[in-house]
Amino acid sequence: MARNAARLEQSQPTQPIPQQPLTYSPPTTHVNLPSGGEFYPPEHPLHGEDTIEVKHMTTREEEVLTSQTLIQKGLVVERLLESVILNKQIVPDSLLIGDKNAILVALRIDAYGAEYSVELGCPTCGETDTQKIDLSALGVQGTQENEEGETTDNGTFLVALPRTGAKVEIRPLTGHDEKQMSLAAKKAKKYGLEERHITSQYNQMIVSVNGDTNPIAISSFIENLPAFDSRALRKAYKKITPDLDMNFDFQCDLCGHEQGMEVPITANFFWAG
Repeated sequence: MARNAARLEQSQPTQPIPQQPLTYSPPTTHVNLPSGGEFYPPEHPLHGEDTIEVKHMTTREEEVLTSQTLIQKGLVVERLLESVILNKQIVPDSLLIGDKNAILVALRIDAYGAEYSVELGCPTCGETDTQKIDLSALGVQGTQENEEGETTDNGTFLVALPRTGAKVEIRPLTGHDEKQMSLAAKKAKKYGLEERHITSQYNQMIVSVNGDTNPIAISSFIENLPAFDSRALRKAYKKITPDLDMNFDFQCDLCGHEQGMEVPITANFFWAG
């Protein structure tokens, strides 16, 4: 009996080892930051970093892009960046606008290719024409030396204005600043007030005027800034603030008109092929 029991024990089938379910991880990309990490405070995760690692968009991110709730609340881009940025210590609103643009363009290229077709109205004939833009050909702007002034240790720029002679300290705008300007525009529209895009931008980007950081003094300066100096300030900001160069050559196939335009990032940016 003992011998038969031993044989039965030996003939028992072995239990299969449970197989672990397969898991899939999307590839990642290191996106070059136009800022090179130079204009973030020391405590920011991107301080001194010239790239940021993001994962490629997946079905999950496509759900974000098509969420009507997020679209209505204006939170699509914020939620998209939260989803793809691997370093969760990075708050999307803290990104410089130029760096945010670079990430969005990289995501679009990785997900749907570099060709971006968009319908634009011709300034001359008024007809709508389809323009095909190669996103991979976009360069970087705002890397020129600050000929109008100097760069501070705080990541800001000092610009000497030609007409008033005022020395204005400005900083690159972030996603948070962009959101504040959008909220100001919505508030003005809601109460039937005049929309003041330039003033709103200056309120966000000007840190000090002749060393004075008092918000009341800065507001008074903005209200009374000569148009000549205002234009010079905007040109200086664009020249020295790092961003993607979103300009492209528009050419109307209907009337032949040509001019430089800025690549529009519309609701169809992530879908138009």
